[in-house]
Amino acid sequence: MNLAFALNSYNQTKVSKELAKGDGYEAVQFALQQVIASMKKLNSELPTQEKEHHFERALSCIYFLQKCLDFEQGGDLAKNLFKVYEYCRNQIIAVSVKGAEDTLDSSIEFAQTILEGWEGIHDHI
Repeated sequence: MNLAFALNSYNQTKVSKELAKGDGYEAVQFALQQVIASMKKLNSELPTQEKEHHFERALSCIYFLQKCLDFEQGGDLAKNLFKVYEYCRNQIIAVSVKGAEDTLDSSIEFAQTILEGWEGIHDHI
């Protein structure tokens, strides 16, 4: 368990440094792209060791996305995004750790929809 915690901390730091390179828009876009890619990998038939990396990466990105939400100015949108991210997080844990027979298909679709909306916002900035 300590090894998993250490790896998670390392991956969170790594993701945070990568995200800090760009502006806020690019950081959120990058996190969404990474969480989608990692969930797709978790949905596939990868060896356990490779899945661990994507498990950590997906959870780190979701944590980042949740921390970026501004509940004061974002209102219901921020609350709803938090719920979607939390759903994705719970699905990742259920599929990866608990061995649930579900897939991450719905979580991937939700994240892709959010990414498409996010990219559409950039066109209007």
